Formats: sequence, structure tokens, C-alpha cells
Amino acid sequence: MKTCSKCKISKKLTEFYKRKDSKDGHRNECKVCKDLTSKEYSLNNIEKVKNIKRKYYENNKDIVIERTKIWQDENKEKYKKISNKYREKDSTKERLRAYYEENKEYLKIRNKEYKINNKETINENHRRRYKSDVLYKIKFMLRNMLYKSMVRNGYKKNSKTTEIIGCSFEEFKIYLESKFEPWMNWENYGLYNGELSHGWDIDHIKPLYSVKTEEDLIKLNHYTNLQPLCSKLNRDIKRLDDLKLYK
Repeated sequence: MKTCSKCKISKKLTEFYKRKDSKDGHRNECKVCKDLTSKEYSLNNIEKVKNIKRKYYENNKDIVIERTKIWQDENKEKYKKISNKYREKDSTKERLRAYYEENKEYLKIRNKEYKINNKETINENHRRRYKSDVLYKIKFMLRNMLYKSMVRNGYKKNSKTTEIIGCSFEEFKIYLESKFEPWMNWENYGLYNGELSHGWDIDHIKPLYSVKTEEDLIKLNHYTNLQPLCSKLNRDIKRLDDLKLYK
């Protein structure tokens, strides 16, 4: 038995990852705590982790391929299930994509008619989800923010939101929350009453008024250039930026 240095729970040695340079040959934190720490680090250092993995693969390509083959041979049933799952997923996507391409005009007309005939229901569902589902709120506000920034600068949004910001919506949520001040939460996002610490907005650290090309605009909308900022400060800054633009 060994006590985890993180959760302080005594567990069997098999619940700890091995480590050659430790006295008992195992890490001090249990597998659960180590996995959580690693996951949190990865989400807070997305680009850094990607670069480390990419460099490791480039420098150890043969080792990685051989290790993968060994794992597949030792876990044939598990590998088969994973492969089938992705094949089914890809197959479904292909069928839906093909159906859409074959019926594009009809689907556009049908969706337009549905929106017109069910405007109140759609708006009510949107308000309900926006209030209760944080990920839905993040998706909506990011897509809206990117669309507006593109249009204002004379460009079209031709890439997916996640491709522009450089991470998934789930990862962006964790990243943004790591930057929260103590008074910030998802309930007071977008609120403004002219006072400090009342509401907050998503702010571009390097402002958009410095944009000269579409490439600049995409770079400035990367998640690393975004932060939560008090609405009063953010909107006062934007007013100053507008003055700079129209001098």
C-alpha cells in the first residue's frame, strides 16, 4: 500500500505509475491524480503540448510506429472496437454529406420555411439553452464574435470557429475559466452597468484595430489572444480604439 501525495488516499502499488528513480519504483501521486494533473496542464498549454508531441514523433517516428503496432497486437479486441467506432462515424458523416450535396437547394428552402414558421419556438429554445448550457453559450458567442470581426474588416468567415481559435469549445471553456477573476462567472458574462466588476466580455489582448490583412485577423482571434475582461474596462477601451480608427 502507498499513500498518494495528492489525494492522501492509501492505494495498492498497481494504482501508481512506475518510476525508476523513486525508492519503491513508483510515482508519489496515484494514477487518477496524475492523469487529472496532466489533463489540466495539457488544456492550459495546448500549443506547447502539441509542439512537444510533434517534435517527439518527428524524432522517434520508428519507435512510435513500432510501439503502436505492439499495442494493437496486444489489444486486438479493443483496437477493433475503436476502429469500428471511427469507421461508423466516418461512414455516417459521408452519408449525411452526400445527402446534403444531393438535396442542397431543397434543404435550404425547407430550413428557411421552418425558421419563418417557428420563429418564436426557435428563439425560446435559444434563450433556454443559452441560459442553462455553458458550452452552447460559448459556441454562440464565439461564432457571433468571429462573424462580426470578419464582416467589419471586409472578410468572410470561411473556416470553422474551432480552426480559427485553435482549440475545441471545451478546451476554450477551461482556458477562459483559468483567467477568471474571483467575481467572474458565466452568469455575469456580457453584463454592463457602467461599474467595475459587474460583468465581463471576451477581450482581444492585441486589439483588432491593428489588423491589416485577413491573416492578421485570424491570428488575433486565436484563443491565446483572448481573455475575460471587465465590461466597463473593455468597452471604454473599445471607445478609445474607435477614436483611433476615425481620427
